[in-house]
Amino acid sequence: MSKLNPEQWTEYLHNNIPVCKAMGIEVLEATWEGARILLPLGENVNHRETAFGGSISTAGILACWLLINLRMRELQESPKIVVQTSETTFLTPIADAFEAECRTEDDAQWDRFLKIYQKKGRGRLQLTSTIFCGEKIAAQHSGSFVSIK
Repeated sequence: MSKLNPEQWTEYLHNNIPVCKAMGIEVLEATWEGARILLPLGENVNHRETAFGGSISTAGILACWLLINLRMRELQESPKIVVQTSETTFLTPIADAFEAECRTEDDAQWDRFLKIYQKKGRGRLQLTSTIFCGEKIAAQHSGSFVSIK
């Protein structure tokens, strides 16, 4: 499996997770250090002309999922990756395009995850993502993700 650039990841998501296309998701960053996606307000608007809570939660989940997926791909692995638990804290209404970003800063956690995954054929990783509107943090997402060989 080869390393994909952001445009290729966008195409992958649109082709394999149809809601990503409907939501207008664009991958801005897809590196070992982090994943960042952009969502337009228009496709994700609610009746109050702000971002729909479900879209915000989905963005948080997807940023984490993307980071795990791209890291596993770079390690020549292609597990099924599913979200086990998910919690989003909404801090402020979002009235414009917004971004979700996931970064892993705990290499020890990643190493433990990989060791268990390689030994047992499945591993669990707790990740957080931040949802921004401009420079302002609008929401926080925390989730537990399971990778299965």
